[in-house]
Amino acid sequence: MARRRSSLSTRLLVITAVMLVAAFSFTIVVLDLVFKRSAEEALVDQLETQVTALIGAVEPDESGNLVVPQRLLDPRLGSPGSGLYAEILDASGLPLWRSPSAVGVDLATGATLNAGQRTLTRRSLADGTRALMLGVAINWELGPTATPAFQVFTAADLAASERQLGQFRRQLLGWFSAVMLVLLAALWLAIRFGLQPLRRMSGEIAEIEMGGLDALSEEYPRELEGVGRGFNTLLRSERQRMERYRTTMDDLAHSLKTPLAVVRNEVEAAVPDRATLTAQVDRMQSVIDYQLKRAAAMGPRSLAARPVALAPILAELKASLLKIHRDKPVSCVLQVPAGASYPAEQGDLYEVLGNLLDNAWKWCRSEIVVTVQTGENLVVVVADDGPGIPDDQTEAVLDRGRRADQRGDVPGQGIGLAVVREIVGLYGGSVHIGRGPLGGAEVTVHLPKGTGP
Repeated sequence: MARRRSSLSTRLLVITAVMLVAAFSFTIVVLDLVFKRSAEEALVDQLETQVTALIGAVEPDESGNLVVPQRLLDPRLGSPGSGLYAEILDASGLPLWRSPSAVGVDLATGATLNAGQRTLTRRSLADGTRALMLGVAINWELGPTATPAFQVFTAADLAASERQLGQFRRQLLGWFSAVMLVLLAALWLAIRFGLQPLRRMSGEIAEIEMGGLDALSEEYPRELEGVGRGFNTLLRSERQRMERYRTTMDDLAHSLKTPLAVVRNEVEAAVPDRATLTAQVDRMQSVIDYQLKRAAAMGPRSLAARPVALAPILAELKASLLKIHRDKPVSCVLQVPAGASYPAEQGDLYEVLGNLLDNAWKWCRSEIVVTVQTGENLVVVVADDGPGIPDDQTEAVLDRGRRADQRGDVPGQGIGLAVVREIVGLYGGSVHIGRGPLGGAEVTVHLPKGTGP
């Protein structure tokens, strides 16, 4: 069993969801990095503030030792376990002062920084606390000879910052997830609405397959107008073709019934009449030839036929007719603009132009002029200097088997012009017969360029 393919709306929704997830993931990562960096910079600013406060609060006593008045410090430095720690070391790294909050916590004992050096490190304290520590080395000139050096270190517990970062990440993920779900729901509705014409077209095609509709409706968006028009053109073309097949078969069967009956009677007779049999065979051959020509008038087989150059076709037909009618001197002038072409099946153009030229060649005296005009429509005019067609018969000669002159000196079965009208009609064109400037018949064919069949 064939695997069922996913729908177009599902594909669009999946693609959009993947793109949204990728875009939101990138945005979340960027915002997380920005928030993390901002939180760290805020913590560093806080540590620098504490270092500056300690340096400003440090005072030497009468013995030259450094004293830090507790009243000038951040209250958190006086509370054990507050998460904010401070320590002052001498130049050799021995502790000079330690905040009560850092009791039992070895911050930077043994550190030796050069004067003016500043360090920022992450480290784990003795109790396992992860902290961010800032250290600064100071040279303090107390007099002309006394210049004690000391180091100030402050540290802050990273747990609170990490908790804040985790809460921010959860909120960010929650908000973005909610926004993405809302956007996906809105996109799903937009896709459903946008693809509704396609679903309607699919439903109409199903109804056409079941015989409920003859063609697609014309009320479609601009993007689908061409599809609907082309599909309807294809349907009409196929229906015309099937109808032509049925008509051809019906006409062929009906036309052959009488001559076959005559032949059967003659064959069953004691002495068949050869002339009668020959006449009936010729008649059947004529019928078959006509039906084959009629079946050849297939019309457009393509929704986008390529333009076919007209000059080469007319030149080839002219050369062929000059050979066929070599005993009849005819001057055939082709007036075809350079590059003249028409988008049609090449066989149909050969059939139309060939029948027009053959008909003119049979009836002309010595002159034929073929004029091609291009523009919004293609106009082909074939004029000859023959006897012409009476005005009361210009429409009748376009019917099957009808001739303006029933004399037998000009061969033909009255098929050519009927085939021309049928093919031209398939392309939405028309055929007009009148009297031309040469004194004989003038057949004018109009073929539209702008609208396809």
